[in-house]
Amino acid sequence: MDAAATGPLTLGWLTLLDAPPADVVTAAAAGGFQSVGIRITGRKLSDSYHPVVGHPSSIREIRRCLTDNGIRLSNTSIYHFYPEITLDHVQPAIEAAAELGARIIVVTCMDPDEARWTAFIAACCERADKFGIRLALEFVPYSHARSLEQGCRIVRNAAQPNFGLLVDSLHLARSGGTPGDLLNIEADLIVFAQLCDAAREKPQGIDLPTEARTGRRYPGDGELPLHAFLDSLPADTEIEIETPRSDLVDITPGERALHAGEAARRFLADYHRNPLPKRSP
Repeated sequence: MDAAATGPLTLGWLTLLDAPPADVVTAAAAGGFQSVGIRITGRKLSDSYHPVVGHPSSIREIRRCLTDNGIRLSNTSIYHFYPEITLDHVQPAIEAAAELGARIIVVTCMDPDEARWTAFIAACCERADKFGIRLALEFVPYSHARSLEQGCRIVRNAAQPNFGLLVDSLHLARSGGTPGDLLNIEADLIVFAQLCDAAREKPQGIDLPTEARTGRRYPGDGELPLHAFLDSLPADTEIEIETPRSDLVDITPGERALHAGEAARRFLADYHRNPLPKRSP
């Protein structure tokens, strides 16, 4: 079976919706995760968010939580890159991510001018590379990098060694992609993957952003071809569990993380019992 699903599990911050970053770290430990992803800015410049960038005390608190709980920081999410985002906005976020110990920053394309955005992200990659950080573009159907094909084109055109893709099982399905499509791209384009389940078709009466941010299902509780998804990933791909559910907002972050971790481990145990053919090297 492919090693993509045998390594340590990462808890994605969105699983806990709007919990503060330090609480996400503590919850990850409670849920039995070995690593965690956190958000350190709002999606937009105008969004209020838990203070991290430019706040040394918050950075120290997060680092202390990581150390005390024995959790590795996998990645940080920062601004969605709208046209008004500049390198002056991105630089402090890169520095904060580096100070926290992250080696991946997740980025999202919200600029309709693909050529302009590609040039901008290439400049961001050059800044991040000085800190040993890799940028991962998450293609999202309601962004301006809507599909695996477009995401690959942007990454290739940016031509930066520390730039690749974050592949999300829900976004792949909702953009019309299939696990088989992953077999047709270079393995080194994939930085890491996010795993969740969902109905085969988007439920009526709910838009894609709402489903993605509040209506995902635990792996194995839906109809997405997740076994094929895992087997289409390169060996040793990091797997992050991202399962935000609005029906669980009344329980604590630790309880949500525990439910997500238990569900993920049950699913992966089933996956190991029923492997599909491996992706070729």
